[in-house]
Parts: sequence; C-alpha cells; structure tokens
Amino acid sequence: MNIIHLSYARCQEQYDPVAWLNHLSFFTGILERMKEHSSVKSIHCISYEGVLLRQGVEYHFLNLDAWESIFPVRINRYVKYLRPDVVVVHGLVFPWQLLCLRLTLKQQTKIVVQHHAEKPLRFHKKILQKIADRYIDAYFFASHDLAAPWINARQIKDTGKIHEVMEVSSTFYTIEEIQKATPDYSQTYIWVGRLDANKDPFTLIKAFKQFIAIKPNVKLYVIFRGDMLLRKTKQLLDEGTNDRIILIEDVNHSELLQWYNQAAFVISTSHYEGSGTAVCEAMSCGCIPILSNIPSFRMMTNRAEVGFLFETGDADALKNALVKSTQIKITEEQKRVLTQYEQQLSFRAISSKMLSVINELT
Repeated sequence: MNIIHLSYARCQEQYDPVAWLNHLSFFTGILERMKEHSSVKSIHCISYEGVLLRQGVEYHFLNLDAWESIFPVRINRYVKYLRPDVVVVHGLVFPWQLLCLRLTLKQQTKIVVQHHAEKPLRFHKKILQKIADRYIDAYFFASHDLAAPWINARQIKDTGKIHEVMEVSSTFYTIEEIQKATPDYSQTYIWVGRLDANKDPFTLIKAFKQFIAIKPNVKLYVIFRGDMLLRKTKQLLDEGTNDRIILIEDVNHSELLQWYNQAAFVISTSHYEGSGTAVCEAMSCGCIPILSNIPSFRMMTNRAEVGFLFETGDADALKNALVKSTQIKITEEQKRVLTQYEQQLSFRAISSKMLSVINELT
C-alpha cells in the first residue's frame, strides 16, 4: 500500500529540509512506524525543491509560489504522479485544494483528513468544506469531542467517518538517574506554554499560591515563551512565592527533556488544544498529568484514569487537584502514565491506529 501524507501549508521561511524534518520530529516518528507496514511518502511546501530519504520514508519538497498554493494544480498532479492508494491531508482548512485533489486522483484513491486544532470554517470556506466532506473517506481527531463543533456546524455530516487518533507524539523518554538525583522530585511540578489567555497562566499561579499555603515545600517551574501576559503574571507573584514558583523563559526544545525528568507532575491550564504536545512529551518522561478538563486532555488521560482533571479556569478546582496529587503513590501512578502513553500516545500507537483505519478503507 502506498500512503501519502500531504500538507498544503506553505512555509516559505524554511529553506533547510533536514532542519525542517528535525523540527517535525514529533510527527516524523509516526511515519517511520507506518513505514514498517506500508510505503510512506510525505509532501511539504517549503523554500526547497527535492526528495530526501530518511529512515525509509520519502520526503518530497515543493517550493510553491502564492498562486500555486491557491490554485493547487502542480502539487495535486505531483501527488497523482506518486500513485497513492491513500492520501492523508493535514489540516481542515484546505477544502478548495482538497476538492481539486479529488478531481485529480483516481476514483479509488482514498482521502483522509487529520485535524490539527482548527475550528469550524467561516464564510465561503464553510460552504466548500460541506462539499468537500462528501469526498473525504475518514477524519482523524485527537478526541471525538473535538469533532463535535464540526458536526454541529454540519461541516462533517457522518460521525462514522471520525476516528480518535492522537495528533503527534514525543521523542522524549524517562531518565531515572535525573529523577533520583533531583532534590524534592516528588514535590516538583512543571508548566510549559505561551503566556497567553488560552494557556491561562493566571489560573495556574492563583491555584499554586493556595497550594503553597498548604504544602510550603512544593515547587513549580513555569517554562514559557512570549511575554503577552508576563507583566500581569509577575504581578500575581509575591515574596512568599518567589522561590516556590520560578519563571523560566525561552528554553530550547531539546532541553525540555531534562526539565520534564526533574518534575514528578505536569500541569496544563489550557482552554483549548488540538492535542497537547507539551503534555504528551511530559507524559513520555513519566510526569503525572494535572490538566484542565478539555476534550484532548480527556482522551490523553483516558478520561482521568491516569492523573487528574479539573474544570477549566477554576483555580480552586486546580488547587484541590494539586492537593490530591500529594496523596498518591507516585511510582505506581508513573507506571500507569507510561502505560497510557505507550498504548495511546506513542508513535507506534498512533501509526497502528492510522493503519487500522486505512486498512478498513482499502
């Protein structure tokens, strides 16, 4: 079987294909597992033309101009040239390009679309999506609940087309030597994200300050990018929390492996996520999740069978979840977290679920 992964997203600021694939390591690992069972190719639109073979996967790069992106004749003909049995289109924001693709491919070629945090389309695109939906054979969503807005907007008609598949995975892993060498490891928490309204650092800080009043030895590392809410976030801190809540800016992604292995728990206060890359990476290191109760996090924790969920934006609920985290056997819960990661969130688990759906289609 010949499976093509296709992204219409045009990333003109990217010139180096190797650097680009390294940046997408949370995705390329899925393709490498799929390659064990099928022929796999992946098409990317960056400022480079050529083909790169890596770990048995063919990566094809097209340097499209703006018009070629809007009128996708060239890229769709290229897809046809590769003779796919199945095309996995990444992103639900390309209904026009997808309709053109359907007209270009052989009738028996199946089309699957993977959701990447997009919300239902508006204006002319919503009409195009309703038409394109007729020609899409399946959808991958990180959670069935994330598909509900698309169903309610009637931009996806058949719920039977929707399959629950995690969006990305992690290249990180547990390092027991770091965990054992970290002082107060069992009382260390980590939060990673941008300081914006969706990530909601205010709920985080308010809740953790209450938690410190109950458990004064706990520590929180807030690793962030962007300064949109930095001033207001700092205003929430005071002298009593300066050495307990520590703000750390612009950590290189590779360094997060060390940080996750120094914390027993990962917190996320997000209001919306297409999946949750930072949480997935933390769980691959054994961090016990304490997460807002949103669709993707319900899936990632198997509806709170591992870790803790709290109501989004509710500082008191988060504080209560933090208190509960001090009452568990950490080693046993970490084993459960790692099992959940391997069975549902790992590269192998994701590729297996994708292939299962694709095999049913073909």
